[in-house]
Amino acid sequence: MLVRPKLQYACCTWDPYRHQKDIAALERVQRKAARFVTGNYEQTASVTSMLSELKWDSLESLRGRARLTTMYKMCYGMLEGNWGSYMIPNRERRTRGSHYFKFVVPKGNKDVFRFSFFPRTISEWNRLPSDTVLAKTVHSFKKKLT
Repeated sequence: MLVRPKLQYACCTWDPYRHQKDIAALERVQRKAARFVTGNYEQTASVTSMLSELKWDSLESLRGRARLTTMYKMCYGMLEGNWGSYMIPNRERRTRGSHYFKFVVPKGNKDVFRFSFFPRTISEWNRLPSDTVLAKTVHSFKKKLT
């Protein structure tokens, strides 16, 4: 597919967060692509069934998995960068399902920061089960996310 790599390039940083119109616009591109790939342009044809037939996940879920995979790479030192001011370990262990890679969710006053990569992804990351977070390889981590 020629369009999907363009839609997914650096998607973990620009992932739309609140505006449903932006999310819907991206999903429309994939729905048009499903019609193109299947060659079915009938008005009565169900694009949802085409997507399930093609086994294509929504672009929104793909972006979410990309963000979590990037977080995994940051935690295990596979990405270079200075994340220290955003990835502060959370030492509180109140539940049995807790894992050692939990982080304090950074707080912000502006929506631009509150819905940016670190606050959104760390919240999701902290909710993952410990066996997923402690996966040995990126491939096994991705498998556990699906």
